[in-house]
Amino acid sequence: MDLQSLTLYQMSEEKMRWLAQRQSVLAQNIANADTPDFMPSDVEPLTFKEFVGESRHVPMTRTNPAHRSRTSGETKIAKTDPAHLSPVADGKVRVRETRRPFETSIDKNGIILEEQMAKIDDTRGQHERVAALFKKNAALLGTALGLK
Repeated sequence: MDLQSLTLYQMSEEKMRWLAQRQSVLAQNIANADTPDFMPSDVEPLTFKEFVGESRHVPMTRTNPAHRSRTSGETKIAKTDPAHLSPVADGKVRVRETRRPFETSIDKNGIILEEQMAKIDDTRGQHERVAALFKKNAALLGTALGLK
């Protein structure tokens, strides 16, 4: 059984990749806290819609009348194919620069260390949650396969 083919593991991998990229960008912000005219950056948020729905990863195609469409409203969602809703993560994130930070220093540096540290802590917490979810699902699969 290849775990990489499971949607949950693909989503976990993409989220971990995004978190690593964000941590790198935030560390760069902190490293440039004393650089004149430096503006902070952050990565574009990773949303659930990027994994499912009408996104660049998984374009939706209505192949069955039971499937939802944009205009279907309250219809029953039916997964008729195991390949549906499976993300194909490309691992690319977009870094955006903050144009007008809340405050700047005399040398026009927009880094607020407290704000950057809060973002780093949030990223660490998200990383721990994704890792815990991954471990729990691996344990569940092990139990289902009779390995534990």
